[in-house]
Amino acid sequence: MFLGALVAQQAAPGPLPQQAPGELPVFRAETTLALVRFHVVRKNAYVDDLKPADVVLLEDGSPRKLTLFEGGRSAQRTVPVEILLLFDISGSVTQQGLLDPLAYQRTLLDGVPNARLAVYGFDSVLRRFSRPTRDPAELAGALERVVSFRSGARPRPDTIRLQLPPRRKSDPRGGTWIYESVLAAAKDAAAWPGNATRMLVVFSDGFPTTTSQPEDAASLASELGIPIYPVVLGHHRIEEQMRQVHETGYNSQGVMSDGARQRLQRLEAQERDILDFARLGELTGGRSFDPRTINLTVVRQILGGLLAQIRCEYVVGFAPAPPAGQPMRHKLQVKLRGKELGKVLGGARSITY
Repeated sequence: MFLGALVAQQAAPGPLPQQAPGELPVFRAETTLALVRFHVVRKNAYVDDLKPADVVLLEDGSPRKLTLFEGGRSAQRTVPVEILLLFDISGSVTQQGLLDPLAYQRTLLDGVPNARLAVYGFDSVLRRFSRPTRDPAELAGALERVVSFRSGARPRPDTIRLQLPPRRKSDPRGGTWIYESVLAAAKDAAAWPGNATRMLVVFSDGFPTTTSQPEDAASLASELGIPIYPVVLGHHRIEEQMRQVHETGYNSQGVMSDGARQRLQRLEAQERDILDFARLGELTGGRSFDPRTINLTVVRQILGGLLAQIRCEYVVGFAPAPPAGQPMRHKLQVKLRGKELGKVLGGARSITY
């Protein structure tokens, strides 16, 4: 398995503000806290005994007094967790168990009392099938429409326009805009009001049809404090096909045929795409999953891994003063008061207020 992760809360109805491609959503200081989520590792294990006095929260390099500290054994979290589920609807999501609503309900919603799930689907367009919800019926309906919306099922999903990052190109025939969809979903969620942490889970075969790179999506997600959890679908089939080429592609003189060499090159390019997709986890402080197969049991195991990440997470924050003029961009960072306390994973974001 690879690595990637994060968390969040519910959206109010009505249109969401639009941002330019590289612009961070504006944080409304009068209604919410400036929150930073993080994990701490010590001796290859998550730390659950931190206290507020162990943590320093820096705003643009200057310490801020904590208004909120949650996580670990001493301060159970009350800040909502919003889990964004992104499904590749270009052909990857019909596998058994991937869209079973009971798996998500019983693992994430029942396991985290203040968790909410939002559902998206993407190909060359991003579609929002539900905003964050704890309603089992709403969640089940959203997951069902991920597959059935092309047949005219109602209600229709909200469409979110995708934009290529600077200097990137797309296939004019359309296809799968993975990194653009991740970027747009992170921005969409960051614009929702309220106090929350967020994590973004992407189910895809990892084959993009644009020239965008993982860093294009990861840079903004990291600034927003949203870790990404890629779930790779079908990697084992590529590995098996590569093994077959190596076993059968040579002639009696031990030379690989031109056809076998070309096929192997195509498979190797696909595997590079897969490994790039998986890097979204490492780049954003999350975790990636590379299961050999997808069925209901495996989906539950993956969701159990996400649940463990949430339960080990700390959240700190403060109430910013209302800006005297135009909102400004600020960098927040968590540090520990001593190296003996462990190593911080995550714990940094940019925010505008």
